[in-house]
Amino acid sequence: MSHLLLAALAVWALATAVTRGQSTAPPNLTIPADPTPTAPLMRAGEAAAAPGGWIVREAAATRALQLGFSPAAAALLRELLESPETPGAAKNRLLLELAGALLDQGRLADAQQALDRFQGLRPPAYHLRQGLIAAHQHQLDPARTEAAQVRVEELPPAERGWFYFLEGMIAEGGGDLGQAQTAYGQAVNAAVSDLQRARFLLEREKAKLLFSQATDQQAAMLARNVERYQGQKVGYSFARQYATVLDALNRKPEAVTLLQRQLQLLPGEERQELDDMRLLLGLIAGAESGVGRNALSGLLDGAVSREPQRMALQLLARASGAARSEFRVKLDQLIAAPAPHPILEDLLVFRAQVALAEKNYGRAEEDAKTLLERFPGSQLKAQALGVLTGVAWELRRYRTAADYAAQLRAELPAGDMRAQLGVLVADADFRAGDFKNAADAYGSAQREPPVAVAPGVLLFQRVLSEISAERLDAAQALLDGAAVTAGVDAVSRWQAEWNLARALQVRGQTAEALKRVARLVSEPDAAALPPDLRVRMAWLQARLAFEAGSPAEAIRLVDGLQARLASPAMATLPAPLKTDVASTSVLLKAQALLATNHARTGAGQEGLELLKKLRADYPKSDAAVYSFIAEAAYYSARNEIVEAQRLLTKLADDYRDNQYAPFALYEAALNAERRGQDNYYEDAYRLIERLVTEYPRSELVFYARLKQGDLLRKLNRFAPAQRVYELLVNDFAPHQDVLLAQLALADCHYAQAVSDPSHGESAAAIYERLQDLPQAPVDLRVEAGFKHGYALAKRSNADRAQATWMLVMNTFLLDPTRAAELGAKGRYWMSRALLELGDLYEKEARLEQARKAYELLLQQKLPGGMLAQQRLMRFQSGKGGGEGESE
Repeated sequence: MSHLLLAALAVWALATAVTRGQSTAPPNLTIPADPTPTAPLMRAGEAAAAPGGWIVREAAATRALQLGFSPAAAALLRELLESPETPGAAKNRLLLELAGALLDQGRLADAQQALDRFQGLRPPAYHLRQGLIAAHQHQLDPARTEAAQVRVEELPPAERGWFYFLEGMIAEGGGDLGQAQTAYGQAVNAAVSDLQRARFLLEREKAKLLFSQATDQQAAMLARNVERYQGQKVGYSFARQYATVLDALNRKPEAVTLLQRQLQLLPGEERQELDDMRLLLGLIAGAESGVGRNALSGLLDGAVSREPQRMALQLLARASGAARSEFRVKLDQLIAAPAPHPILEDLLVFRAQVALAEKNYGRAEEDAKTLLERFPGSQLKAQALGVLTGVAWELRRYRTAADYAAQLRAELPAGDMRAQLGVLVADADFRAGDFKNAADAYGSAQREPPVAVAPGVLLFQRVLSEISAERLDAAQALLDGAAVTAGVDAVSRWQAEWNLARALQVRGQTAEALKRVARLVSEPDAAALPPDLRVRMAWLQARLAFEAGSPAEAIRLVDGLQARLASPAMATLPAPLKTDVASTSVLLKAQALLATNHARTGAGQEGLELLKKLRADYPKSDAAVYSFIAEAAYYSARNEIVEAQRLLTKLADDYRDNQYAPFALYEAALNAERRGQDNYYEDAYRLIERLVTEYPRSELVFYARLKQGDLLRKLNRFAPAQRVYELLVNDFAPHQDVLLAQLALADCHYAQAVSDPSHGESAAAIYERLQDLPQAPVDLRVEAGFKHGYALAKRSNADRAQATWMLVMNTFLLDPTRAAELGAKGRYWMSRALLELGDLYEKEARLEQARKAYELLLQQKLPGGMLAQQRLMRFQSGKGGGEGESE
């Protein structure tokens, strides 16, 4: 059972000037959330997870099978069938694909075993494969029975040719060669690409070998004819027939020797005969043998037409081991040849597929891109885009993967593979952090859902995307309609509701989160849900009640939850989960009791005793460790800072490896700082140094260093503070809050400007840059703008100070859109700017402008309204001039 990692939210405590004791304070982190099971509350084997991974692997298996890499396809399909990520709804389709890959390798028994695992109603594609297996086993009556259950129009276009091919095999096995040739011709005509056309021609040649009616007498007769007509066209035909009969009689070495001798005797001008003889030698000897590879390579080097070259390519693709290495070298030679090869696009996509399988991603990407650039209308465009999608996915370049998957989807006809690619686009966008596009893409996938991805999974992922995109209203609307949406299972909906409730909770909308959870657990069908999900949601309801300011209600809910945990209905609950919920429930009740201490005598003591019991009953739990933080918060709120600091230090000393140890050190430092004397600032500094030294990878290191700078400034040690801020700016450049370090660095420079004016110039430059930085938060830009103007004013540059503050006011206050973005800190600094601007106007006897500044502050209901009113009243009494009041 995983736990919620420390989630400390920054609350910036900002002061009003930059002198000692009044500096812009680094972030002061709030108490983290209690240890809880991590959303989305997944259990092993559930499918409610982003499905992109298995979709990419299935697409790779399908592509490998299309290109003739059947061993690789079979391996991928077996992995998918064994993977817990693969949804059950996909497994029948995967079994059909696996049967096809094994059938392609001649592994008939294994192909039958794959079909035997098929569950449920058997579709036409099942009967097609069953018929092909029977035909290859010379079981013609069962093959006819299976073929009779297939309506060709019900098959996808890429499989319709195989139905005709099955009919051809049945006819050839029954001796009706005319009907066989007709059916084989229909298969070739139904091919969806040149590659599949070559595949059917290749299989036709293999079928001739399969159904050859061979006897020793027939072999002897053909041997005589070969000798009699040696060097004549009819003799070449007799030689091929003789080799076929020898192979059927299990006399393969003789067949191979015969064909090798014929190739040596054939004159160069008989190019078609050479091609036919090489192909037959490659089929009989096999691509695994050196003789077979040489014959097939000869076809690739100079066949009369492209079809035998594509046939040779597919046969060579099935080889493994040393044969695979030779195949790769051959591809390199043919592609690098000065004159473009007749089937260059096939060679490129085959080499790209080989490179992708061998994790040579650079080669795979280069070949696929070359194919698209040189052959934009190629029939192999989809395979090339598939390779590029696979490369980008494996390299975790998810934005690129989404783009290629979208292009591939556009190339495919309507159907399940196209629908799956829609989900892949959404998943890739999500993994890239493009949550808005991900939510939209999941919405599209809901309108065109693939068979194997449950509607509940798509809903869950779309809600999660909307939450991550900060569109909580959209997430709520989706879940409000989910209860009546067809196909959405209750488990997925509850898991999505959990995520939404936690998101609302983090964003301060606890009351709304509590309302949703309370409504959910009261639904009539809630009792039918898995016990672990009901228990977790009940815990969340109690936690939300506590955070909503209802500790008494939280206590009532915890008591009910604990009673439920002890009931027989929870007997099947996994022991680790039971322990987690029980321990965190005790912690929650103790916190609620501590919170009601002011309302009920003895509640605080009862809560403290419960925390001690928690540590005794669950000594190794995260809840027990966190109880020290909860108890310290209680004492800190009562201003018993020494005891709070002792508890936090004890946690850090006794549980050094726990996730809460660095946070305890940070909170201990804050408590030391609250004691307000230099020696306690030094204590706080040492605690922070311990944090960054012992936990260098903690997410708190940045904020701890920022706090160190603040402590040094309080100790009037500005040069070391400056070095701390410069370290943060340089070493944490990508950090989300690095601009706070830049602002603190400017404040530090400004504080040193009294003794060294160059520091003042450095401070002004940083303030100005932050004020103008488009990607900076609005509140920070307003603060920087105020301080920029303030620095200018103190350097007797009143005109530039006024211009700076006017720019801040026009940009962030008078623009309604930007004004709506102002937070509490931004409004505070805007108020400071207007008050200072008015004061400058007064000193210049520009009383009308000063009045407008103060009136604007009141109209916008900014902080400092009382001071603005005092100044306006002074104007009315005729005492304007900026003297005689304080802020």
